Amino acid sequence: MAPPPTSGGQRRPSSSLDELWRSRPEVIAEFVARRPDYEQLCAEVHYILERRLKSKGVEVAGITSRAKTLSSFLDKIGGKPPDDPLSKLTDLAGVRVVCLYRSDLPTIEEVIREEFQVKEKVDKLEQQGADRFGYGAIHFVVSLGKKSSGARYDDLRGLVCEIQTRTVAQDAWAIISHHLLYKQESAAPSALRRRLNSLAGVFETADDQFDALRLEREAYLREIEEKKAPADISGLELNVDTLTAYVRWKLPEVAEPPVHLLPYMMDVLRDLGYATVGDVDAAVARAARALEQDRRDGTSGTYGTVLSRLLFGLSLTDSKLREQVGWLDERVKEALRKYDHLVDKDG
Repeated sequence: MAPPPTSGGQRRPSSSLDELWRSRPEVIAEFVARRPDYEQLCAEVHYILERRLKSKGVEVAGITSRAKTLSSFLDKIGGKPPDDPLSKLTDLAGVRVVCLYRSDLPTIEEVIREEFQVKEKVDKLEQQGADRFGYGAIHFVVSLGKKSSGARYDDLRGLVCEIQTRTVAQDAWAIISHHLLYKQESAAPSALRRRLNSLAGVFETADDQFDALRLEREAYLREIEEKKAPADISGLELNVDTLTAYVRWKLPEVAEPPVHLLPYMMDVLRDLGYATVGDVDAAVARAARALEQDRRDGTSGTYGTVLSRLLFGLSLTDSKLREQVGWLDERVKEALRKYDHLVDKDG
């Protein structure tokens, strides 16, 4: 009987595969037969994590999953596989969660323990001594939990999946170290060992700084949210956060500002010389009567989004902005002419 084709499109490791096929054909046959189940397990674990982490408000750089290929399986078990290797290997299905901040790792672990049966937890960083280079991740060996019930899961009962959790800094280190091929400290030339140790420390420091910056930004947002009116933040630098707070206060009747357009809005305002929230508020205040009349008439077509509304208000008072006619259609131009007499020219 000829050896089966390899799964997953990988290159066929002819010598090791042929030898194993002659000595232990049942090992290959079982792996090929069960691999689709591991692919399905990966998809299920991936979906559960993606959905639950989103519900927890955890932003991730990415979630990836893969079932081990036949080539990788052969590399893992070597020339003389143990009895029942499929039950002994825990990474035939693997999912990796790469988060932005190290402070999110406890929340990710909480989700994993809520959704799956955790059979083992391994902290790779703790396993390395203080004098070892490298940058670790936390690995969980799990099986589907009680919440995953029904016929679709019957073939997945008893299978395990390895979930790796890393920060973006840890992931960057893993990619670079894999490229350098120094998976063991003993493999590194002594001349490079000190530099590799230092580099690992830089990545760890980066993780600390990302968390510190996150805390600073959250404190900054809380400070803004505690203010009661635009006048309370008038002296603050104009940025995405202060602009968002301003339009929520000033134009509460209009829909929330689309986040993806805020950087564009900031570029426009900075180019026109608006440096503080107060600069914007003063210009909008001069157009207050015109904006109110336009809202009542509902004729300009600018009332749909908060950013178009703000741009319309600023265009009533700012001739430089009116010169940037790319965003102005004929209805808006007509509205600018119609309500010009309501603008405070002396403000």
